Amino acid sequence: MTRSAALVTTWSQPKQGREGKAIESFTDFLVYWGKLAADGKCEEAEPFFSYDGATGFAIVRGKSDVLAAAMESEEYEKLLTKAQLCVGDLKTEMFVTGDDEIQRGMRIYTEAAHELGYI
Repeated sequence: MTRSAALVTTWSQPKQGREGKAIESFTDFLVYWGKLAADGKCEEAEPFFSYDGATGFAIVRGKSDVLAAAMESEEYEKLLTKAQLCVGDLKTEMFVTGDDEIQRGMRIYTEAAHELGYI
């Protein structure tokens, strides 16, 4: 099932001595998602940095099947591996989004909790 989704990538500070490569990896990340956005496959990556620069995250919105296919590509896998070698605490997760998806998730959660006798 194709769903409205957001890919959230989080990271912490660059590993000591790899600051330059961390900047390079971040630029490559933005270029990768920028190309897919230019092709109409997703939205541009929206990066966020903490005020102290210790952490950051980026959100890419799109359809779950397209985001999953992009994440499964060898190009993305290499991009992620390079970033893991440069920054700490790198993590990527996919989330569903939109009113319909949130309502669906809440309905399933409520049904399951009810079946287990928790509510």
